[in-house]
Amino acid sequence: MKREPIYKMPPFSPEQIEAMITAAPEHVDDPDCPYDTDDPVAFEAYWSKAKMILPGQHEFQKKRKQRP
Repeated sequence: MKREPIYKMPPFSPEQIEAMITAAPEHVDDPDCPYDTDDPVAFEAYWSKAKMILPGQHEFQKKRKQRP
């Protein structure tokens, strides 16, 4: 039995995709974002305090001690 492909190309022609990219605005103001996404200094300052959490290290993935 042949499986269906998981990824299917969007139903847009290359010309339509190019038109959408051309029509997109240069800058989008997102009030929910904590930093200006177009400012590399603000980006670096915000993410410099980030801590990488690997699989199994997150608090909810750690085994909890049973209460007596």
